[in-house]
Amino acid sequence: MQTPVNQLLLRFFNKENESMVVGESIYINDNLEVDHKMLDFRLTYSRPYSYPFKMAFTSAILCYGGTIKTVINHREYNVGVNDVLVVQSGSVVEQLTASDDMKIIAMAFDDKSMYEMFSYSTLDANAYIMHRSIPVLINIDDEEMDRHKCLYRDIRKFYMSVEPMYRSEVVKGYLYITTVNFLSNLKKKSLRDDVDYEHRREKELYLQFMDDLQLYGSKERTVSFYADRCCVSPKYFSKMIHRASGKAPVRLIKERVIIEATTLLNSTDMSIQQIADALNFPNDSFFCRYFKQEVKMSPMKYRTMASKK
Repeated sequence: MQTPVNQLLLRFFNKENESMVVGESIYINDNLEVDHKMLDFRLTYSRPYSYPFKMAFTSAILCYGGTIKTVINHREYNVGVNDVLVVQSGSVVEQLTASDDMKIIAMAFDDKSMYEMFSYSTLDANAYIMHRSIPVLINIDDEEMDRHKCLYRDIRKFYMSVEPMYRSEVVKGYLYITTVNFLSNLKKKSLRDDVDYEHRREKELYLQFMDDLQLYGSKERTVSFYADRCCVSPKYFSKMIHRASGKAPVRLIKERVIIEATTLLNSTDMSIQQIADALNFPNDSFFCRYFKQEVKMSPMKYRTMASKK
């Protein structure tokens, strides 16, 4: 049975429950040794996650049992045994469910910690995980996943046994090993998935567009802005994006704006006027018309309906 996991990540990424932590920047935990079902992880918080919500951290999940189904940035992902999913900060999670028998090692870290880990690696991270808008999902063989589980358990025991002042170095060492291993697997996958130049160019422009939408989508809504970012004409840009995605850039821009709007309506107490300002609309009336045209209801009605779910 698939059940919502609104509070699951909060549990894993909380400093309680013996997580491995580094200040407020890195959290690591697992449910490998317990028999809890998913409903046991549902905790009561003053403001639990509601969908959609925007990730304030980068998350990595190593799956050892069960399944996870999620929709992130309008893309559906099915995570199963031996899968590794990496979702970068700023991504919008629109749906998230997991089976009762899910077993994972889960990590969360801020952007600074992630860039430090990649900068220490001898592999070129930018070549394999350069697009923050596209989560990375890869499958790793049984032997390697088992080896990583053994490493994790040993590191966890060591973390619990050392003086607190040294624990951050233990965690960073573990993450460095994990990062090198992950990038190595991404490199192998990249070599297998290489495509011809024409399709690669379409893909590059599309991925760059998705990255830029994640960074600027709350402020910029013109095709020319994103075409300029890619150093191509709006006409060529529109053609390439449509080839790669089947959608016009204008449609993708609107979809991102609505994701940003619904996220703010769901996860904050901001007024409609404040949301309109945050999304760079000239006034709240213009924002309400824009929102209603796309969602078929007013922002206030959407917020009211979402709060009842």
